[in-house]
Order: sequence, then C-alpha cells, then structure tokens
Amino acid sequence: MTIERISALRKKFTDNYEAVVITNLNNVRYLCGYTGSNGVLLITKKEAIFFTDFRYQEQCQKEINGCADIAIVKNGEDKALFEKIIAMGIKTLGFEKSLSIGRFLEFANYFKGGKLIPTDNLVEELRQYKDNDEIDCLQTAFDIADKSLESLLEDICIGMTEIEVAALLELSLKIHGSEKPSFDTIVAAGPNASCPHHQPTDRRIKKGDMLKIDFGATFNGYHSDMTRTFFVGRATAKFKKIYSIVAEAQKQAIEAIKIGEECKKIDAIARKVITDAGYAKEFGHGLGHSFGLEIHEKPAFSPLNPSKIEVGHTYTVEPGIYIPGWGGVRIEDSFAITENGLWRFTNFPNDLIELDLPIQSR
Repeated sequence: MTIERISALRKKFTDNYEAVVITNLNNVRYLCGYTGSNGVLLITKKEAIFFTDFRYQEQCQKEINGCADIAIVKNGEDKALFEKIIAMGIKTLGFEKSLSIGRFLEFANYFKGGKLIPTDNLVEELRQYKDNDEIDCLQTAFDIADKSLESLLEDICIGMTEIEVAALLELSLKIHGSEKPSFDTIVAAGPNASCPHHQPTDRRIKKGDMLKIDFGATFNGYHSDMTRTFFVGRATAKFKKIYSIVAEAQKQAIEAIKIGEECKKIDAIARKVITDAGYAKEFGHGLGHSFGLEIHEKPAFSPLNPSKIEVGHTYTVEPGIYIPGWGGVRIEDSFAITENGLWRFTNFPNDLIELDLPIQSR
C-alpha cells in the first residue's frame, strides 16, 4: 500500500520542483511505513530514499519493506540528504511548510546552488482519504477507548481528583491495548466543565457534579476521539435541558452528513439548534474535525470550511455548550464516510448517564 501512496504523491508533483523532501514524521509513516522518531524521506519522480541513523537501522529495514531505498548515515541525515540531492543533479526541491525555520536555514545552507520550493499539504491531502486498512486501525482504537471508559466507570469514586481520574483512564487505555493517549486526557468536574480543553486539576469530584471526559486511544499510530459528559448523582433540571439541546444539535448534524454536502452546512445545522435555544455565545468552537495519524486533521466541520464531504473522510461531531461558573456539556462521536453511508466508530452510549458512585475510602 505504501508504494501506491508514493505513486499517488508523485502524481501531485508540479513543474516547479524535481523532487520533494518529507520531514513530517506522520507523513513519512504514511508514505513508507516507518514509525521511528528520526528520519527524512526524499522522493523524486523515479526514486524514493529514506535517510536515518544507526539507531533505527533494524527498524526501518523491517518497516519500510522495499518501498524506498535506505541510507544509514553517520554525520546527520540532512547533510547526507543534500549530498545525494546535489549528486543527482537536482536543482529544484519541494519542502513541507511544517519545516521549522531553523531547519529551513540549514537546508538553504546545504543547497546553495539550488532552489527550495514550499509545498502546501501534499501528503495531508492524500491522508484525508482513509483506506480500509486505516479504517480497521481506527476502529480498533475506538474499541479500545470504549472498553477503557467502561472500565473507568467501575473504578472512579466521589472524592477522587480530576488528575486521579485521568490517570486511571490512561492506565485503562494501556491495559486495553492503546499505544498512548491520543492527546492529554481531559477530565473536568463541576464548573471546570465550562472550559472546552480543561486540564485536570486536584479538584475532587462531588455528588451533584457534571463530569466531562474527552480522551482517545491510539492503535498502529491511528487516533480515536470521544467525549462524554456524565452527571454524578441525580441530574438537575438545568443539566438535563442543556444536555438535550446538545444531543439534538448532534443528532440533526449527523443526519445531515451526506457525500457532496458542504462542511460548513453541517456546522450550521448544529449551530442553529444551539442558537435557537439561546446559547449561541456558549458554543464557540467548530463542530468537528478529521482524525487519523494525527488527532486533528483536515477537513473540518466549521463555519469557514466550504469543502465538500467525500468518501474516505473521517469526522468528529462534537457540539457543546459552555457556561462559565456553571459548567458545560459536550457530546462527541466519530464517523467515517463510506459509499454506503456513515460508519460509526464510537459505540459507547451517548444518552445522559447518571453515575451512582461510591465514596473514596481513605
């Protein structure tokens, strides 16, 4: 599959450059299968060469598996890369815009006789379209997340801190097969739930709290993403009202997702439900994003994105209402777009769940 991906990238080459250097390690992984933390991939119209150092010699031989030639270097892969580029007679070289300024200056120093051309999301555009193997990896990551959350709810207690709950969830993710969390786990109790990306603190969970948990697992490098907002004890009337508004916004948006529809229209549908309920100012982020080898990828459901939904895309759908001093509710589920409709990755229930938790023993 990686050979086909490299071929697809070559078709995106323009006349502005003769070759492209790939430095983003997620893009390297996508194109040639390498999962290590150091290396650079050169792709010309006929060749692909991967440069790394001795530490990854065995790893890249196993992972790259013939889709690129391998160069193990001693004095820095960038130096060796440009020695090879110059020896090949290449005069124009595309580079990724994610390249740091410092590394770009090093490239320019090595390539004084040539011209560096910035490219814009060449590989990322290919990565928007997930194939069956990628969908399988994503589904496994979501299955791990579902099982981990189920286990967490058996262990948490009133009196635990947000930090403790996050630690328990991340341990559960590991036990169930996650390579690492998709991102820093969000656990927000009570009024802390009004912050969309709250960082867990030493605040203890109390009866009468809402409890927002946003987390993900990774499998073979692919990320899952899910948010659930629970209530500890019997939910208040206000919580039930806010939860029902968010749930309805999510439901209407999901029903509207169709191949060829504009992303901004899906966002607008969910946003209208929340706006009509009087909470427009309390929903300030986009409705959702794509995911894969990174937790946030393109395209996205946002008011500013006119791009259209296509087969192979993945999306989260995560409306929320956030009220400072009170708290917040977000419900997030994730999907793939297939020729037969939506494929739902998340299986954990998204109905309002009231938690009857024991008190933590000291």
